Amino acid sequence: MPLIILGLITIVGIVILALVQYGRSGEEDTRPVRERYSHAFPPKRRDPDDPDDNGPEGSHTIYFPEDAEVQKRKRNIH
Repeated sequence: MPLIILGLITIVGIVILALVQYGRSGEEDTRPVRERYSHAFPPKRRDPDDPDDNGPEGSHTIYFPEDAEVQKRKRNIH
């Protein structure tokens, strides 16, 4: 019986604590995600000689081949 009472008191305390924290959080943070969690994002590189910063020609983008059907037949992919 005492364990049930302790459990109920604990649950009521957690609910009250959650309600108090919810009441305090009325103010929303409107900063962008990169600004709020700057530690999670590496800094952007600004190197003009870097070929990766020159757009699609120097990026790591893989484009769909023009002869996709020929390649599928060549590799026996259906």
